[in-house]
Amino acid sequence: MESITFKKRADLGLQRIPPIVSKSIHHYTRLTSIALALTLLLGAHSESTWAANFDSNIVIRGSAEFDSTGSPSGPINATQAGSLTSIIGGATSTTTLNGSTVTGPDPLSGTLSQIGDGFGINLSASGIGGTEPSSISPLFGDLTFSIENKSVVDSFIVRLQFQFSHEVEATDTPPLNNDAEFAQSLIAFYKADGTELVFSKIISDPFLGNEKRIPSDPNTDIGIGKGGLVSDDGTLLLTFLLSPGDLISFGDSNPDLRIFGGADSGSFSINASSLITVDSVTKQVTNTVPEPETVWLLAIGLVSVLTNKRLNIAFN
Repeated sequence: MESITFKKRADLGLQRIPPIVSKSIHHYTRLTSIALALTLLLGAHSESTWAANFDSNIVIRGSAEFDSTGSPSGPINATQAGSLTSIIGGATSTTTLNGSTVTGPDPLSGTLSQIGDGFGINLSASGIGGTEPSSISPLFGDLTFSIENKSVVDSFIVRLQFQFSHEVEATDTPPLNNDAEFAQSLIAFYKADGTELVFSKIISDPFLGNEKRIPSDPNTDIGIGKGGLVSDDGTLLLTFLLSPGDLISFGDSNPDLRIFGGADSGSFSINASSLITVDSVTKQVTNTVPEPETVWLLAIGLVSVLTNKRLNIAFN
């Protein structure tokens, strides 16, 4: 059994990632810093974290990395940055990206132990054209995850919380070439067999038109207009039933976070973040002991049978 729940922000108390505030594309050099992005990413998480170890029969491993197929490419007349986050035993570790330079472990990996533990990725970029084009190569972030039930008798329900936030913006100024401005971001999460669990894609394009696909209906494009700001964010609960000995793996050849953009005479900016954490681990209890009400009913029935038997003997 597995299910996806779209969390209502007003009544469930668990907060989403706040959208990372995009700097004006006319001031693209004031790109959101990695430190600010990380603060926003973890700020929503900290209020919904419980410092409680989950059942040791459930083993959850994971990792976050930049571009699992190779090293990140450097931007051209643009800026790009990012961060990887791991929360293990309630303690946070980070790896950063500045241009094409990675500082810290990549991938950032480990075994989770507490409710609220997890992994996150943040990527951002911006640029402005003019005398020379501005662009970044597709920049990737990849998540891997596995959940194993080592119990030989007990089943468990495991819920993962997936928080995401991204926004893109592209504008064109009359034109050198009126077709080169665009900004796009994709956030997704897959099982290892390719099953899609989360998919959100947004594109800002002043020439071809905008695109927006959201997790509740990823096959429908609800984008409107041409260029300007396009955004999507939310929180989803992914629920999985693990029978004794089950292993569920996540992460395949598809990127879990991908940004891409460029401009010739205009400008572009992109901010994207995702964070997946352990929401709950619940043992499925099989009730083999009669409830008190059942015991009382059995006792009443037995007394009734004995009483009738005595009355029959007395009258005979």
